Amino acid sequence: MAVGSATLAGKGNSLVILPIKQYDSKINDFIPANNFQTTTQDPTKSFQSQIRKVINNSKTLITPDTKWKYINMDPTAPTIKGLIKLHKPEQPIRPVVNWRGAPAYKLARLFTQKIKQLAPLPNTYNLENTTNLITKLKNTPILPQFTLAPLDITNLYTNIPVTETREIIAKALTKDVLNPKNRDELISWYDTITKQNYFTNNKKFMIQKEGLAMGAPTSGLIAEFFLQNLEKTHLAHLTEKHEITEYFRYVDDILLIYDPDHTNIHDITEDFNSLHPNLTFTNELETNNKLNYLDITIHKTPTAWKTSIYRKPTFTDSIIPYSSNHPAQHKYAAIRYLYNRLHTYNLHDQEYGAEENTIHNIMFNNAFPISPKTKPHQKKSTPNEPKITSSQKWAMFTYTGKETTYITNLLKKH
Repeated sequence: MAVGSATLAGKGNSLVILPIKQYDSKINDFIPANNFQTTTQDPTKSFQSQIRKVINNSKTLITPDTKWKYINMDPTAPTIKGLIKLHKPEQPIRPVVNWRGAPAYKLARLFTQKIKQLAPLPNTYNLENTTNLITKLKNTPILPQFTLAPLDITNLYTNIPVTETREIIAKALTKDVLNPKNRDELISWYDTITKQNYFTNNKKFMIQKEGLAMGAPTSGLIAEFFLQNLEKTHLAHLTEKHEITEYFRYVDDILLIYDPDHTNIHDITEDFNSLHPNLTFTNELETNNKLNYLDITIHKTPTAWKTSIYRKPTFTDSIIPYSSNHPAQHKYAAIRYLYNRLHTYNLHDQEYGAEENTIHNIMFNNAFPISPKTKPHQKKSTPNEPKITSSQKWAMFTYTGKETTYITNLLKKH
């Protein structure tokens, strides 16, 4: 009988091994803290019937000959696993729910696609990625007294008010004048998907009556509708009251730049916590004129914001080793990512050199060849590659080494 459990750190790629009882205890601590109801009866069959019914009732957004595409033929209850937050006190879990087998999975993906088409969000304060943040920081003025502070929204998905957000989305969909039935069908999908908020663990089933399902393809988009409506309603007043210079948000991570001569982070946090009873905001402070945010460290200098690559304490340099029997494009994927980040993050010379040395160390520790002119392995460009037609036949090979790559490239020519 196994006595230990292996999982990953909440962020980073560290492997965490702990006794099964301790791992189960962390999962069990998470469940009551987020208002899940426990049952031994599997609701999957009932949920599948609801999905079939709502799809059959959809007359405009789903054509009769494609309805089968949005039904999971052999659905299973979502499962949960916990990634350990090593950097947090008491090391709680970061829950990860696998929703791919859930009855509503395929319909949820279609819902997300249709909403983006019919009611696109303005994304006024959203960051697309780190590169987008670095670009915005270049255009942000700096004064010696300016201070950086992050705000974090606690357990975002499980605290989104589903009924209130339903009204926000319904209002956004009224702008779709092409076919008013689209709105009714999408709201019907919304009601069905958001009620299927459950997962299984140790032969028990947890159902949450409020909040969004962890792992569902719809949860990120629905949360954005709620948060962006909240920002539209309140943010102008808050930024004026506290003279906040900049406000950026990436999902549930907020970055503020403000003047402490006019306000302080505790008053700002108190006002944010009064925005909605479901939401709780926590704050941190910069230290030594620098702050870690996303995957960079932002440095405040007298004349500009500088950035360097940030790696969490749980980071390890483990990637697919060069000697591993994997296709070259798989082994070099991590190296390509590291070099792409190096070249796109607009680092200053000192930070650029330090990151390049880190990449070389990662390559060395995983037995990759390194030379002064080391460049990431690039995929070969094949602009004249013929288009695939329905008459072409496919063959699948088990990868056994470079011979497999040679044979597949040879067959592509014929």
